[in-house]
Amino acid sequence: MNVNKVRRCALYARLSVTKEESVSISRQLHSCRRYAEARGWEVVGEFIDDGVSATVSRPEDRKGWKALLSTSRFDAVIIWKVDRLARRVLDFLHADETLQQRGAGLVAVEDPIDMTSPQGRAFAVMLAVFGEMEAEAIRARVRAARAQLLKDGRWAGGGIAYGYRSAANPDGPGRVLVKDLERIHWLTEAVAMALRGSAVNAVARWLTDVGAPLPGGAKRKVDNVAWNRQTVDQLLRNPILAGMTAHNPGRGKGDKRVDPFAVVRDENGNPVIDESLAVVTAEEFAHLQSILDSRDSPQARKRADRKSTSPFLSRVARCDDCDVYMCRGTNQKRPIIYCPRCKQTLSRTTFDPYLVERLLTERGSEPLAAATVQDRWSAAGNDELARREVLVSQLESLRIRRGVIGRYFDEERVLLRWRAKPLPTGTSKATTADLPL
Repeated sequence: MNVNKVRRCALYARLSVTKEESVSISRQLHSCRRYAEARGWEVVGEFIDDGVSATVSRPEDRKGWKALLSTSRFDAVIIWKVDRLARRVLDFLHADETLQQRGAGLVAVEDPIDMTSPQGRAFAVMLAVFGEMEAEAIRARVRAARAQLLKDGRWAGGGIAYGYRSAANPDGPGRVLVKDLERIHWLTEAVAMALRGSAVNAVARWLTDVGAPLPGGAKRKVDNVAWNRQTVDQLLRNPILAGMTAHNPGRGKGDKRVDPFAVVRDENGNPVIDESLAVVTAEEFAHLQSILDSRDSPQARKRADRKSTSPFLSRVARCDDCDVYMCRGTNQKRPIIYCPRCKQTLSRTTFDPYLVERLLTERGSEPLAAATVQDRWSAAGNDELARREVLVSQLESLRIRRGVIGRYFDEERVLLRWRAKPLPTGTSKATTADLPL
């Protein structure tokens, strides 16, 4: 890219968390606009990813960056600093390669990088390395601060388990967890029911029937909003029930479930227990986990409670956190896919039509077996296995990442990549392995 010949550019800004010391999205874009105006470049679009961590997400998985790449032709992408695009060296290089493939270059306002020369590219990579080092340093500081809070018996932040709340620390600075007197009796009875042998679904129905408030202060707005199996299962697996603290507290409510026995321990390896928070003993908690685990798989349920599901997504979608295939199942008699490890779920009632629409819209005209994808799909009719073969033939990868519990279908959870389109005859290309049937 020759910066003296650039005429059209796109602006990109990203921010993880808005804080006083952060350079806001608006300030980033303002600096990028001034840069473009000073060089007489035409701005064809402004794209942002607000509240998105560059450490957690790759550029190609972000909504704003994907929208930028799908826009009309541009010659350059202007960012404020290299770390606004990526905090991992490989992520930065992959994003830069994507821009190069479409004949565009990368420009940073605060980092004088020139991606057209070997020296400039080396300097840009060094900046990306420093960004990755800074991210690692931030993580180390957060881990150290959290460890100190736990050692002092204080609340380390994050989601609060149902039946508990945070309160001012009576013995010093910070906050501590205490029982929520308005909700603890619902939790205590739910645990007692499970220990007596009640199924998780039965506990969920009871909580709904008696009008127990939903987690997070949620209120019922329509009649069909109720407690569900996943929420109750998470509630019953939280080690705080025995007064123990999860090894990695502070996870958001939508984050994956941790090992219930991965708890904070003392120098002798024994769990640290706060009796003031416990509703059961450690032995009762362990027994509860064994009961839940024995009923965790669909095969453990009564045959009358099982429901056959469509094989359309069998061994197709992977959990982005655990990198394992998501399984078919049902929740309240509605079809879902779920991760067998972290238990995240996604309703198929909306997801299947969404996936089919994208397949036919984005790949319908692609050649497939002497016809097109659209033709083969139509010929498959209601044969779910035949439809699955059509889908798999076009997929490079399909990954599902976590969303917020209770939120309606969010397409940002779906990380979908189609296979590369066939190149002209005589042009070599790397082959992509088929997904297993």
